[in-house]
Amino acid sequence: MKKTWISHLALAAAMALPMAAFAADPIFIGASIAQTGPASSLGAGEVKAINLAVKEINDAGGVHGHPLKVTILDSGSDPQKDVLNVRKFITSDNAAGVLCCTTTPESMAIIDTVTRAKVPNISIAASASIVEPVSERHWIFKTPPLDATMVGAEVKDMVKQGVKSVGFIGFSDGYGQGGLNELKKALGGTSIKLGDVEQFARTDTNVSAQSAKLVASNPDAILVWAIPPGANVAQKGLQDAGYKGVIYQSYGVTNETFLRLGGASLNGTRVSVLPVIVPDKLPDSLPFKPEVEKFVKEYKAANGGETPSSFAGHAYDAINIFAAAAKKVLKGNGAPLPKTEAFRAELRDAIENLGTFQAVDGTYNFSKTDHVGLSDTSAVMVTIQNGAYELVK
Repeated sequence: MKKTWISHLALAAAMALPMAAFAADPIFIGASIAQTGPASSLGAGEVKAINLAVKEINDAGGVHGHPLKVTILDSGSDPQKDVLNVRKFITSDNAAGVLCCTTTPESMAIIDTVTRAKVPNISIAASASIVEPVSERHWIFKTPPLDATMVGAEVKDMVKQGVKSVGFIGFSDGYGQGGLNELKKALGGTSIKLGDVEQFARTDTNVSAQSAKLVASNPDAILVWAIPPGANVAQKGLQDAGYKGVIYQSYGVTNETFLRLGGASLNGTRVSVLPVIVPDKLPDSLPFKPEVEKFVKEYKAANGGETPSSFAGHAYDAINIFAAAAKKVLKGNGAPLPKTEAFRAELRDAIENLGTFQAVDGTYNFSKTDHVGLSDTSAVMVTIQNGAYELVK
C-alpha cells in the first residue's frame, strides 16, 4: 500500500511541474487505470501515454493558456475501485471529465456514476455496450474501435483463408460476450459455421477442459477473445490439446506481455490490430499515418525505446480528444473556465461535435448517433512471426 501511495505522490508531483509557468486555472481530468491486477499489462502503457500527452500539451502552452492536469489512480482492475475513483474525481476534485476505464467490466461499472453526475467520460475499453445505445450513453465516448470492426476484419481473413468452421473461446464477461456477439453477426454473411463455444474467467490459469472440448469439435480455426495473460492461457491450452488449425486472437493481445509469454508458440497466430502496431508498414494514403508515426517515435523516446501498445494509443487519443474539445469550448487564449457543471456539459457537446480528428487509432468523427467515431480503416490484419507482427499479404 505504501509503495502505491508513493507512486501516486510522485506522479502528482511530476504532473504539477509544468503548472509553474501558467497563471490560468488548470483543466482537471481524472483517470482511473488498471495499474495492478489482471489488466495491468494494458494499464502500464496507458499511464505512460497519458503522461506523454499531458507533457506535450502543456509544453505547447496548454489549452488556450490553461494547463491540463490529469491525476491517475489505480483501479486494481476492480470495477468497484473504479467507481470509488470516479466518485472522488467528480465530488472532491471537480473534474471536468473522466478517462475510465481500462477494461469493459470496469467501464460498464461507472456508467451510472458519470451519467447521474453529468460528467463526460472517455473509455479506453473495447465493447460496443459501453457506448450503445447512444441514447442511453449521452455522457460516454470511447477511443478503441468497435468489436465489430476488429472481428469483421478477422472474418474477412477467414473467408480468404478458406475457413469453413470456427470455434470460439473467450472471457466469461462483457468483453468476451461482446466478441462472441460480433462474431455471430459477422459470420451471418458467410458460409463459415460457428462451432463449439467455450468461456473462462479472467483469473483462470488453466483451461484444459474447455480446450479439449473445443479441439475435439475439430474447427478449421479458433478465435480467442481475451487479453493477456488469459489470452496466453487459452492459446497454450489449445496447443496442449493438440490443435493444429489456425488460431485467431483479439486485438486485446497487442502488447509486449502477450509476445513475451507466448514466444515461438505464437508463430502463425492471426490478429486484427490497430495502426500503431505496424507504424512502419502503413500506406501513405492513410490520413492519420503522421499521427501514428509521431506518437510511436515520441513514446519510444520517453520510455527507453519501449514500443507502445494499442492500449497506450487509446489513452493518448483520449487525452488529446479532451484537449481538442476544451479548446473548442474556451475559443480563445486566456478565456476563463466556465463553472464546473457548465464546463462538463459544454465539453461533452464539443467532443460529440469535434468533427474530423486525426489520431493514433485512426480518423475520429463523433456524432449524436456514434460515440466511437472510427471507421474500418482502423483494422489491419497481421500474423505473429518470431515475436513480431507481419502484415498479411
